[in-house]
Amino acid sequence: MLAIAIGVALGAAILAGCVLPGRLYPVAPVIRGQIVDLDPALGTPELELVVLHRESMNLHAKQRVAADPAGRFEFPETRLAVAGQEYSKYYRFYLHLEDASGNRVIWRAQRSRHSRSGAIELACDLDRPIRRGQICRVERPLEHDWLIAEGKRTYRRLCARCHGPKGRPEHGGSPEDGSLPADLTTIAARWGGSFDRQAVAIRIVGDMIVEEHRGSDMPIWGERLSTRFERYAEGDELVGATLDPLVAYLESIQRRPTP
Repeated sequence: MLAIAIGVALGAAILAGCVLPGRLYPVAPVIRGQIVDLDPALGTPELELVVLHRESMNLHAKQRVAADPAGRFEFPETRLAVAGQEYSKYYRFYLHLEDASGNRVIWRAQRSRHSRSGAIELACDLDRPIRRGQICRVERPLEHDWLIAEGKRTYRRLCARCHGPKGRPEHGGSPEDGSLPADLTTIAARWGGSFDRQAVAIRIVGDMIVEEHRGSDMPIWGERLSTRFERYAEGDELVGATLDPLVAYLESIQRRPTP
């Protein structure tokens, strides 16, 4: 009987993970935000959200809305028919801004269909001070498991060799004499208990060269991060598409000071 019960439970789990061709599944939650510093001379901007299956680019959905006079916008939940085999269950989002000056991508993200986080709130600054950075960033990033997971993948690919798989270097050396990369789990502790996302982003991009990186092997990631994902459109060089999740992951691994 126990074997039968286990078999039934396993079968139910497999069926729950399967998808049916033609059926619409929720793949993106409500996405809302506000664009600051809009130029009235460019007219009322319109925004288009494009959601693509990562493996099957022909499976996609589009929504288009106009921003209100204060720059606020909202897209309802996106439902999309998915492939019967559902190869990866991952989706890419591209948010376009269109006004009299043209059409450009202002936010890009990748998210699992099974992510449990709620609505995505975006803060969009046309003059965001990140070189080649995307205009929009996710507010309250630690509430979004998909954002942290994407940042973790980027960290393992680009940063773990020097800073260690968990943000703490594992080989010998000293951070004081430059022979040991910084412990990235103590950024907040070293900055008085506060994790300054903007300052961390600027240091990673390379707009500010900190003393411990002078003469080191630390790359200027602002010259590389924009090429670390598949381009969706010509000119889609959004450093923030990789940078913001990476900063979210670093914030998630900060160690709390011992009492």
